[in-house]
Amino acid sequence: MQEAWLKRDESNRDLVIFMLGWAATPNAVCHIDPPGCDVLVCYDHRSIAPLEPARFTRYRRIYLFAWSFGVWVSEQCCRALPLHRAVALNGTPYPVDPRYGMRLRVVQRTMRAQIRNGGTNSFAAAGEEGRYIPTGPYPDRTAEEKLDELNLLAEWSAADSTPHLCWDAAYIATRDEIFPPDSMRAWWNPCGLGIEFDSFHYPFSDPQLILSELQ
Repeated sequence: MQEAWLKRDESNRDLVIFMLGWAATPNAVCHIDPPGCDVLVCYDHRSIAPLEPARFTRYRRIYLFAWSFGVWVSEQCCRALPLHRAVALNGTPYPVDPRYGMRLRVVQRTMRAQIRNGGTNSFAAAGEEGRYIPTGPYPDRTAEEKLDELNLLAEWSAADSTPHLCWDAAYIATRDEIFPPDSMRAWWNPCGLGIEFDSFHYPFSDPQLILSELQ
C-alpha cells in the first residue's frame, strides 16, 4: 500500500484519510481541500498493513473515506484507529460476493478489459473508476501493477471479509456500473446507513459530498 500526503501542516488539527479503490492514484482526490485538515491518501493495495495509531496521535479527529475495494482494505488496515467518522463510498466489506458485492465474473471481466486497453486511463474513465478522472501530478500506474492489485484484492477479500469497523454512513451511487447498487443496498440498508446519490462509480466529482461529512 502506498501513501501520499496531499496536505500536511502542523496547524491542522484534523486528518482526512482517503482509502482509494483499485487502479486509482491520488489524482482522484487532488481537487478536494477540506479546511483545517491534513489529507492522507492510501492506494495501490498490492500489499496491505495496518495504519498504526501512534502515527496520528496529534489529531483531534480522524475521518475515513473509503471507496470501492477501499472499504474492504479499510476493514483490514484501519480497525485500530480512533476514527471520528467512517464513510463508505460505492463499496461494501464484501467486494467479491454474490449478495453484497461484485460477482467474480465481473472482476474477471474487468481484468480482461484492462489487458485489452493496455493499462491506459481510458478504461478507468469509461467505467471502473467512474465517468470522470481528474488530472494531477501523479503518473498513471502500469497495466501489470493494476492487474496484480486486482488479482490480490479479489483473492484476499474472497478469503476473509469479516467486518470490523463501525461505519457511520454509506453512499450508494444509483448509476454505479461496477459495484451493483442492489448489492450495496442489501448490505447497508439493513444497517440503516445507505444514502443514495445520483452518480457513477467515481464518487468524488463534487467535493461537497466529502466536505458535508466533516462533522
